[in-house]
Amino acid sequence: MDYTKILKRAWEITWRHKALWLFGFLLALVSGGGGGGGGRGAQYVTGAGDQLRPGWILVTVLLLLIIVLVLVVVSVIVAHLSRAALIGMVREVEETGNTSVRSGWRMGWSRFLPLFAIDLVINIPVAIAAFVLIVLGLSPLLLLLAQRRIPAILAIVLTVLLMLVFGILLVVGLVLSVVRELAYRQCVLERKGVLDCIRDAYRMGRENLRHVGVVWLLLFGINLAVGIVLMPLFLLVVAIAAGPALAVYGVTEALAPALVVGIPLGILGILFLALLAGVHQVFRSATWTLAYLELQTRGNSL
Repeated sequence: MDYTKILKRAWEITWRHKALWLFGFLLALVSGGGGGGGGRGAQYVTGAGDQLRPGWILVTVLLLLIIVLVLVVVSVIVAHLSRAALIGMVREVEETGNTSVRSGWRMGWSRFLPLFAIDLVINIPVAIAAFVLIVLGLSPLLLLLAQRRIPAILAIVLTVLLMLVFGILLVVGLVLSVVRELAYRQCVLERKGVLDCIRDAYRMGRENLRHVGVVWLLLFGINLAVGIVLMPLFLLVVAIAAGPALAVYGVTEALAPALVVGIPLGILGILFLALLAGVHQVFRSATWTLAYLELQTRGNSL
């Protein structure tokens, strides 16, 4: 496999086909990742000095929970729709030489549910195993409360052993992350069922361990480089947003005018950083898709 050729082609597709940027931007926006204040203690006053009733507090909390739930659902849909769109659009570029936002939406909507199911099948067992291991790893420390030498030594040994097992689980998680990338492409490009995608992706990864390992290492290094580059930009965005807001607050000594200035600047900064991160998401997805297509071609030629 010519890794340099794949990386160059991935960047060429990323730069030439700007329709991909929309879905990269959306993916970065929902995959990324307040202030509060009170006056005169914790009491809020309405009307003629009546305290806010508990019923209104309950309604406010429920409303916030509903908003958070809606945002989570929308984020899940947008993330998996964007992943499916990026995968399908790259193959469309390879087959026809062009792609469009419309075809991206069509491919994304048709496959976002299976992609979400793949994530559930892979992530839930790993999350459960990690939680169990963490609990088991920390529970022996309760023996230290006995304040005796033998239980204390036993507690430390058991904790170390279980943490080693947890380290192995992290390696398994890393392997599954590669399997997930291949399974995504099995799902979108081959339109297979969820379990078939995971099984065939694992087989492809096992049979081409060296190739997928090199692709992962290359993208890992590129991710680090992008993170180093974006960190100063992030600090610059924070300074641009916070500087004028602090200046306004220093002049007015009022929070509201400072927020009026700082919030729009902060939103613009976040959108700018999401766009840059989105371009990186396009490149990363294109690299995996091109590598998958290459592996698929090699497998069919055998």
